[in-house]
Amino acid sequence: MDLNIRGLGKAFGGTVALHPTDLTVRQGSFTTLLGPSGCGKTTILRMIAGLETPDRGSISIGDEVIFADSSKRAVPTHQRGFGMVFQDFALWPHMTVFENVAFGLRAGKRTTKIRETVLEALAKVKLTGMAERFPHQLSGGQQQRVAFARAVAITPRLVLFDEPLSALDAVLREDMRLEMMSLVRDLGLTALYVTHDQVEAMSMSDEVVVMNSGRILQSGTPEEVYGKPSDAFVARFIGKSNWLVPNQTMFRPEHLMWEPMGEDGHSFQVEITHVSYVGDRYEVRVKAEGQEEQWTAYHHTRLAVGTKTEVYLPHHRLHHIDKSK
Repeated sequence: MDLNIRGLGKAFGGTVALHPTDLTVRQGSFTTLLGPSGCGKTTILRMIAGLETPDRGSISIGDEVIFADSSKRAVPTHQRGFGMVFQDFALWPHMTVFENVAFGLRAGKRTTKIRETVLEALAKVKLTGMAERFPHQLSGGQQQRVAFARAVAITPRLVLFDEPLSALDAVLREDMRLEMMSLVRDLGLTALYVTHDQVEAMSMSDEVVVMNSGRILQSGTPEEVYGKPSDAFVARFIGKSNWLVPNQTMFRPEHLMWEPMGEDGHSFQVEITHVSYVGDRYEVRVKAEGQEEQWTAYHHTRLAVGTKTEVYLPHHRLHHIDKSK
């Protein structure tokens, strides 16, 4: 069943957190709300979960309406059948792993096969044998797995993720990202994921929804929002972007060539202004004649700062941004 929100809006006092918004999350998809802090993405998630009450609009899953301002309908959080994984894990410190995972089942009035269901959920997240431990006896990654096991134990119609990896260190975050992707797909779940991390969004998602200032700016596959951004904010927020005067045409750093490739395009005289080693390549800043902003390019060897050279840009790599939108 698809999740549909229509005209959903929310303000806190005199501040609009979410302008009237439409969004569809397809059944079986991994959809990510991506944007900076304060863009409205967590507000959407909390309204879907029932933790915030919208000012207007509707939320439905399949044919079932779970919120509608027009009819004053609002299904309580525990009756929506959604799992949620929080940024801070939200585990009860006085409860064992088993009881933390069983909590959602008991809150939903489940009375049968609780032990079987909990142990099965723990096995799915590779925590077999840890049911009697307490949260303080687990690593950060293990605590996150408990939170995920609790979310999936109720066999949710939708799993909501509120920046679940941001509390983990970089190496563990990458490992957990891969595990979470695999589990969501293996279990056939529908997921709505909130993050400000573009790497998470681009690597995990079937669809990325880019937000800013309480509005959805663009939605599409990771390849679409990266390769064909419809808005200047999207172009700058996702990856690195270079701009041609008058700042309505952009291209990505990997598309600036150091040698002519026999393609139709443009050539520019540039001066190397900065070089950074980033592991698998050098990130080079260049100042092009006649251009206001410096550009970023990539090179396989270290170039000397101050070097003047010529670079090439294939015409088909240019992408025009329509500022009238």
